[in-house]
Amino acid sequence: MLYYLAGYLFTVIAAFTVIALVMRHLADEDIGSLAGLSKRSPMLATTMTISMVSLAGIPPLAGFFGKFLLFKAVIEAGANNSAYYWLAGVAIVGVIISLYYYFGVIRAIYWSKEAPDLSPIQLSGAAKFSLAVCVAGIFWLGVFPNTVLNLALAAAPGAK
Repeated sequence: MLYYLAGYLFTVIAAFTVIALVMRHLADEDIGSLAGLSKRSPMLATTMTISMVSLAGIPPLAGFFGKFLLFKAVIEAGANNSAYYWLAGVAIVGVIISLYYYFGVIRAIYWSKEAPDLSPIQLSGAAKFSLAVCVAGIFWLGVFPNTVLNLALAAAPGAK
């Protein structure tokens, strides 16, 4: 669970930072506001895409390994109680449904024809730095999960 939280820390902060930066320039607050973001700010578009792909659980990003560990724990618990297999099934259905929504955001960023505003979004150095740290964290936790996983296991000595 600690690994999952660490992975989602970077992912969610990156996604909400992009949304906050985009919404600061627009009056509308729906997914359509991200239309044309790839033309307005390639860095914001790339960051949001990486965040959505990680949330969807696609390798090699942090979200994949986090979901993998959770599914592994649920399946192992299913050996003692078959209700956990139902829980795993419901979770898999949830992941499949979430894929549709996460990739809907990506579709709006790159392929929407109804962009409300195509003026460039200027980013401060601090915003660029924080987004870069989040993206690096998403990749680091996905490619080298043992660094945080070992810390999580040390923090919870009874866990396996």
